[in-house]
Amino acid sequence: MKKLLLGLSLALMAGTASAQSVGIKAGLNYGSLTGDDAKNHDYRPGYTVGLTARYGLNELIGVQTEALFTSKGAKHSYSTNGTDIENRLRLNYLDIPVLLHLQVSGLYFELGPQVSFLLKGKQITEVSRSNTTTTTETDITDNPYPIDFGYAAGIGYRAPSGIGLGLRYNGGLKKLDDEGSYEGRERYNTGFQLTLSYVPGYNR
Repeated sequence: MKKLLLGLSLALMAGTASAQSVGIKAGLNYGSLTGDDAKNHDYRPGYTVGLTARYGLNELIGVQTEALFTSKGAKHSYSTNGTDIENRLRLNYLDIPVLLHLQVSGLYFELGPQVSFLLKGKQITEVSRSNTTTTTETDITDNPYPIDFGYAAGIGYRAPSGIGLGLRYNGGLKKLDDEGSYEGRERYNTGFQLTLSYVPGYNR
């Protein structure tokens, strides 16, 4: 996996060098899980940060590729026998979306597939009983599938200065769990992203 990610990073750097517009972006990722076995999961805040590159086909249509480090996951809280339990799933991915990008006078729309490579997985459990809280952290990097497939759809606005504000939805198309207690169950990554970006020399 490390060799694959290294090769992918080098390929992205080579592709970015030939892009017409290259910039940086960062923001909040509000992630959760969806599916028949994730009905009681809530959203948890995370982050996303990385590079964005756009290849313009004409004044309106382009292809946008990105390399984003994104913290995903979900939160699950419940009570039993006077004990409050909160489970927080934290999954860190390298997201590689390839999006069709349509822009009109600064307003843009984007849609396309996304592949995600799992970097780290952690389960954090807080058990509260009376006035005592116990926290346990477990490494679960081997439990989810190492590669996730999904799609991204978004809308945003970019000013002539190159500063942009975007809202994006990410949906998973592949079951999350490969091993562990959720193996074989229906859980998929899902989430919303609100980001700021800066692309110098961006051609409106």
